[in-house]
Amino acid sequence: MISVPQIPYAGIGLGVALLAGVWAFLVAETGKDKAIILAAAAVAFGLRFLLPSRTGGVVSFVACMVYGIGCLIYLRVNGVGIR
Repeated sequence: MISVPQIPYAGIGLGVALLAGVWAFLVAETGKDKAIILAAAAVAFGLRFLLPSRTGGVVSFVACMVYGIGCLIYLRVNGVGIR
């Protein structure tokens, strides 16, 4: 039987969220914006350790996706063209 390779959508989503967060951090002009971006990332990625169960992993994954979407919105509001 031939195994069919699976696309790791969860890993791709986490990578995009991480890249968007780094990009938003570099674009942020004030220290307050940078602090909010870092704190949100720490909370989103740290939920997995605060809730060490399967539910914690799902909650952390959803929080990371919301964080990534928030970073993309932040970039768009600050005039960065995302295509």
